[in-house]
Amino acid sequence: MADESISLFPEINLSDMEEIELYEDTPSEDKWTYMIDFRNRCAVVDEDGRPRKTETYAEFLMQTAMKILNTERFQYVVYSADIGVEKSEWSGWEDVEIKRDMEEALTAHPEIERAEVLSMERDAHEVHVKIHLVGLAGTAEVEEAIGL
Repeated sequence: MADESISLFPEINLSDMEEIELYEDTPSEDKWTYMIDFRNRCAVVDEDGRPRKTETYAEFLMQTAMKILNTERFQYVVYSADIGVEKSEWSGWEDVEIKRDMEEALTAHPEIERAEVLSMERDAHEVHVKIHLVGLAGTAEVEEAIGL
């Protein structure tokens, strides 16, 4: 055994693997994401304790929008500068600027063609919004409170 060189990394023959379908090639109506309860800041799980996936395209759009609206822009280096909103700046902004920030962030996602903030109310710790989303394969309305 002393004469044999042992590698820390396994040898894998990739020629036997089937081709993997990329997410971008998936039809829009078949896309899904894991569901998150943004109020309680935890994953939504099924009765077996496994993370729950979105079941409809409207759910997919709503979860995607909430993930974008709850991500601070420029905070995570793994995301491009187009991902997220500038929530840390909202306290000093006018409502029209916050709406623009939300709409720009949402339409930066390749699946969302149009986003329109229908209503918005601010209180001390949250922004309550109603947003109409037009995706590549359907529409959805998001009515949520976004923590500041």
